Amino acid sequence: MSQKSALILGTLAGQVDAVDLLHDKGWVVHTCGHRREGPGVTAADGFHLVDILDVDAVAELAADLEVDVVYSVGSDIAMPTVARVSQQLGLPGFHSVELTDTLQRKDLLRRRLAAADLSPVAHRSLSSIDDLEGFATFPAIVKPSDSQGQRGITVVESPAAAGEAVIAALGQSSSGTAIIEEWLDGPEISVHAFVVDGAVRFFLPSDRLVWEGDLIGVAAGHVLPAHTLDPATEPEVRNIVESFVSAFAVVTGPLYFQMKLTPRGPRIIEVASRFDGCHLWRLILQHTGFNLMEAAFDLLTGEPWRDPEPFDDTTTDSLFFHLGPPGRAFHAADYPTSGNVTFSEIQVDEGALPRDANGVVCRMGYYMKTELQ
Repeated sequence: MSQKSALILGTLAGQVDAVDLLHDKGWVVHTCGHRREGPGVTAADGFHLVDILDVDAVAELAADLEVDVVYSVGSDIAMPTVARVSQQLGLPGFHSVELTDTLQRKDLLRRRLAAADLSPVAHRSLSSIDDLEGFATFPAIVKPSDSQGQRGITVVESPAAAGEAVIAALGQSSSGTAIIEEWLDGPEISVHAFVVDGAVRFFLPSDRLVWEGDLIGVAAGHVLPAHTLDPATEPEVRNIVESFVSAFAVVTGPLYFQMKLTPRGPRIIEVASRFDGCHLWRLILQHTGFNLMEAAFDLLTGEPWRDPEPFDDTTTDSLFFHLGPPGRAFHAADYPTSGNVTFSEIQVDEGALPRDANGVVCRMGYYMKTELQ
């Protein structure tokens, strides 16, 4: 049997999880990116200076390397390239080009949800300030349609405040579009789902802890099981996931949902056609014993899907991020941990400046803990 190989798009810490897992399985792993930056440059067997948004260049690289799989973890902007290159080269893949394009754009997602009468949220797509006329649901949140890193997001209390927010959001959008949505109250959850032949074969909600700083929606941590999700509401969440799979004609692959548990019921914030960027596969493995990322790569290379073994929720497993300001040198002593720490990973060299994704807050690494309930 020949040695399998993969091209992973991107070189940040989330991609290294995939690189390391595939190395453990005996694969040769290449990475690419538009800059020689991030731990994925040296973690891979080979790094290639190719922009992950350049579909033709990525396809040419994948063909030259004769890889078995093209994939990416935690990157919305990479998924349309993954889908297109895999389709073009006849490589195994998960989601369609149409689905990856839709889920990369917050405005297109909300439009499709509304058409399916699923997770109703007052909203409007915007290409200029003029498009705000008549929108009357406040407080509201204004977001670029297609940016990452929580850039350009503003909560506004009135129409008067929305204009400046729209300008900021449009400035962060590569497509020149933004969206305004009603502000949703309630705790946040994440849901990992895996679909096989149109059926949800893996479903696991977790609490999503949000940073209490100046930037909206930054993840501070995750908790399993989801303590904010009561037994009566969990079937509602599952129904939303299954209805989404049906309405969006999802066939096979991972989906990552962010939701809020509002007084009117669960509501979708975003859906991604990928694994999260928060290393949650590792928390899931700790809590359930099921390696979701390994199962995905096995499925890509022809192995049958195997449902996870039953598990119980007698422990609480948590993942917390080390967060700090940009422009300040990292020192591990500034980020202590305590309690029953089961895993820890620092992603910035001692004395180095962290990677600045949004000008407000940076992720230095993370750690996981477990405790009896």
